[in-house]
Amino acid sequence: MTTLNQLQKMLDVNTPIIYIHNHDFVRVDELISDAIGNDGEILEWNPATGKTNFETKAPTLYNKEIINLKRFLDEIYDPTGKPGMNRFVVLKEIQDIIDEPRIRTLLMLIAQRRLYDSGYKDNEYNIPEYRTTIIIVSSVNRVPESLSPYVSYLELDYPDEEQINNLIDIHLRINNVGDFKDEHRQKLLPSLKGLTAFEIDRTLDMAMSKNGNLTAEDTEMILRQKKQMVKKSGLLELIDTPESMDSIGGMEVLKEYLTTKSEIMKNISGAQRYGVKVPKGVFIVGMPGCGKSLCAKAAAAEFSAPLLKLDMGSMMGKYVGESESNLRRAIKIAEAAAPCVLWIDEIEKGFSGVGGSNSEVVTRMFGYFLTWMQDKTSSVYVIATANNANNLPPELKRKGRFDEIFCVNLPNAEERKAIFKVHLNKKKKIAGDRISIPDEKGIEDIAKATGGFNGADIESVVDETVEKAYRDLLKETDSEKKKVMTITISALKDQSSKTMSISKSCKTQIEDMKKVFKESNFTNASK
Repeated sequence: MTTLNQLQKMLDVNTPIIYIHNHDFVRVDELISDAIGNDGEILEWNPATGKTNFETKAPTLYNKEIINLKRFLDEIYDPTGKPGMNRFVVLKEIQDIIDEPRIRTLLMLIAQRRLYDSGYKDNEYNIPEYRTTIIIVSSVNRVPESLSPYVSYLELDYPDEEQINNLIDIHLRINNVGDFKDEHRQKLLPSLKGLTAFEIDRTLDMAMSKNGNLTAEDTEMILRQKKQMVKKSGLLELIDTPESMDSIGGMEVLKEYLTTKSEIMKNISGAQRYGVKVPKGVFIVGMPGCGKSLCAKAAAAEFSAPLLKLDMGSMMGKYVGESESNLRRAIKIAEAAAPCVLWIDEIEKGFSGVGGSNSEVVTRMFGYFLTWMQDKTSSVYVIATANNANNLPPELKRKGRFDEIFCVNLPNAEERKAIFKVHLNKKKKIAGDRISIPDEKGIEDIAKATGGFNGADIESVVDETVEKAYRDLLKETDSEKKKVMTITISALKDQSSKTMSISKSCKTQIEDMKKVFKESNFTNASK
């Protein structure tokens, strides 16, 4: 159902107050006009011009006091219009005054009359049928608790491919660009997904201001702008994905699983035509510092898809319905940007309170998330990571929400060897012939000597060893020896002996997690 259809349905069922959380007032006005058509009178009030002509935007200044919202709502509450006449009152940017007692109460009274006074037109007092609908349009989502029973929220859809193409065509036409190659269009489209029409307009303006044209080369600039816009939403973050599956040491089962899923995600349209279900995602539970976050980044790179990170803490709002609205908006942005990877880091921080006292908001958010995951048909691949799954509701961990649940243990000797190789080879790639790293046998030795270390511990050992070797190189007086910095096994072992590994610093937590993994039916990420 389109946004226009949703608004028309809300109006048809006599919704007393409709709340549209959006800052693009021009497009919201167009939506309201299309939904109402000639079905009634549209009035507008905003803090800048007071009572305003909805069509021309000219302020109505026949009475200076009408700029006061209380006075305006008094007029609305005591109508003099013809019986049965539809009136739609558009209130813009009233979030700073909506909680004032008189305004809040007037809105409640208007809402109640809309619900209950529609059948009084033939009574003995000759009260006209009250057919007034309030439409609040605001860049901030703020509704007092006492008003919430009367409010229904309308969220604007993000532009689909056809609408994005129309916006591109408008900009090409305005700038008199005749020859625009389809390959440039296909390159630009994915980077514009997940932005509002307003944001797409501004981004295309910036791209065309450079040389008066649009090309595939503008993609990098558009992605930079998109990253800022997504970040400004305060709900999601667009993450760079320079890592690949080769950057992950160990976890061969998980890497192989994600690689096979990438074949579907890269060809999602064709796969659906053959009846292949859209992959839902994976839940990765495991020890801290063992590469869960790295897996999310590498998966997005493998899928050739943008990575959007959702922070559950940022979802929580101060006002009634704000938290749920934030989660809905975040998911809507992700769906608009599909195909993409949605990474929910440390999901236990958001949903571990479900079912406890004072958790009504969290429970509602959890219910919405579960329903979305269960019914999801969009190509949003969810990767949820957690350090501790003990306190998470069992509903989240059963099949049907995620395609698979993987547990990540501390790396074994073979995996530690692979992790050491990854980090040492990174140093070699940067320094080239200026650095000498241990051979296969040497790396195998250090891997055996670092039992209980996780990936972060190993990375720290390599970084500290390389730093110390460089400091020693600065002191070297022999010019020949100074040409090559050597990383020795003894130096790596010495540094590892000074490093407090996770198995020592979090001994109790590690033992508890091992017990949980043993009792659960999670798939082991390693062979």
